[in-house]
Amino acid sequence: MHWEAFKVMLQRTSATDAETGDVRALRACIGFVNAPSRAAGTWLPRWVRRIIACGCAGTISMALASAAAPVPQLVAPGVYLLMGHDQATATSDAGRAANIAFVVGPRGVVVVDTGISFLQGEEIIHAVASVTRRPIRLAVMTHPSQEVVFGAAAFQARGIPVLMHRTSAALMAARCETCLRRLTDTLGAAAMRGTRVVSPDQVVDGSQWIDPIGRPLLLIAPSHGSAPGALAVLDPTTRTLIAGSLASIDSVPDMRDADGKSWRGALAMLEATRCVHLVPAYGKAGSCAQIAGLDGYFAALDRRVRELLDSGIGLAELPARCELPEFAGWNRYGELHVQNANHVYLRMERASFEN
Repeated sequence: MHWEAFKVMLQRTSATDAETGDVRALRACIGFVNAPSRAAGTWLPRWVRRIIACGCAGTISMALASAAAPVPQLVAPGVYLLMGHDQATATSDAGRAANIAFVVGPRGVVVVDTGISFLQGEEIIHAVASVTRRPIRLAVMTHPSQEVVFGAAAFQARGIPVLMHRTSAALMAARCETCLRRLTDTLGAAAMRGTRVVSPDQVVDGSQWIDPIGRPLLLIAPSHGSAPGALAVLDPTTRTLIAGSLASIDSVPDMRDADGKSWRGALAMLEATRCVHLVPAYGKAGSCAQIAGLDGYFAALDRRVRELLDSGIGLAELPARCELPEFAGWNRYGELHVQNANHVYLRMERASFEN
């Protein structure tokens, strides 16, 4: 679909799908294209690949030997996915927890999220080169989590600019040095060689169009969502939404930087795009129709915690009482659900005191 046709399609979205200010802002954004200046990017040269193949890059081999690098999967024409494992960071696969996506256009490639380390950043660049010889023009970081930001140094080392929301960049600068030290302890110095906290080359403050590759993409920036400054990237050509941490499929979300009430508004914003293909940062890819499942989790969690709070259940008793059996089969349920319930309980308790 050409992006002009996409503008018309989104402008026709019904009023019931556009209840939030975020959706109205997204509509306003459709009225223009804001293309940042294109910085020269590069693909991984053949001679570097030969050195790696010959075993001369010892630290890369040490970090990645325990698991084969993900192979690019075609999601839609020109849109590719490098699948992560959506589990807690583990040494068994060098910490590849998050999905990475990239979009190939006539003039180059945009990579969405950069991996957990400098070495994984190099791995992503190599994966792009296995698909196309067109240069990487831009790397977009969708949210300030360690699984997607620490590979950015590998892109900057090749002159590839990195883009992030201004609010996410501030949060990353404030806390990611601590994250990096913990990751180095977990994965080892060899796996984290060359990794550093970067400063993005480009920042955005809201939803806007970008076109560094001859294929317009829409950056979607809800005012509230999964994390401060979280972004999604929409490819209107194929109606593919690369959702970052804003949406997932059959996977319990991490609510440490958000709450379900505001996040549900962001989901409405994503659904208003009428996307078809969904590529989240965590878990499997699928259909945008499945965004409704995550909204259902937030609604059920709110109901359950409200019931417990109203019945006098205290925070100490919450872990044993907050179960949601209909979501128990979701990925990361055991890891994150009780944590999310605690978060919602404290939010509701604060609100009751304020009222």
